[in-house]
Amino acid sequence: MRVSTLSLALCLSLPLPALAGNPTADCMAEATTPEAQAACIGLSAEACRKRPSTTQPTDVAACYADEHGWWRKRMLTAAEAMKARAEKLDVPYSKQIAAGMPRLVDDTQIMLDAWQTWAEKRCTFEGMVHRNSPRRMVYAAACHMRLTAEQTLFLEASAKAN
Repeated sequence: MRVSTLSLALCLSLPLPALAGNPTADCMAEATTPEAQAACIGLSAEACRKRPSTTQPTDVAACYADEHGWWRKRMLTAAEAMKARAEKLDVPYSKQIAAGMPRLVDDTQIMLDAWQTWAEKRCTFEGMVHRNSPRRMVYAAACHMRLTAEQTLFLEASAKAN
């Protein structure tokens, strides 16, 4: 059975298990290095997975989808911050840009759009590799959570870089 965008959307639209707190958010609030931030990825999903009521693949996928949503909101904020930084970084190059040099703000949007397409295809593929498993949606949802978290950390760091 093919893991399609539709089946993943159905999985992600299921009621999400409520987390007691948010271990990922708590970890990120204390993380001071890129390594510490990376170690936060998946903490909420893992806490959710360990609950006795989380036994079905749809429940486990919902755990990953819940954390994916948290990272996605943060990623959208980071993307806006990066776009704002790109606009500022373009200012000293206004003459070159007027002469045809690419604008960083345009390149930022191109990268964001390409990343979104790539992540969708990558995670669909990851689910397809496990198409004979009832857990295929778990693999796809975990992939979306992981890639979104990594992209978020990259954008946050890029938006703050000097």
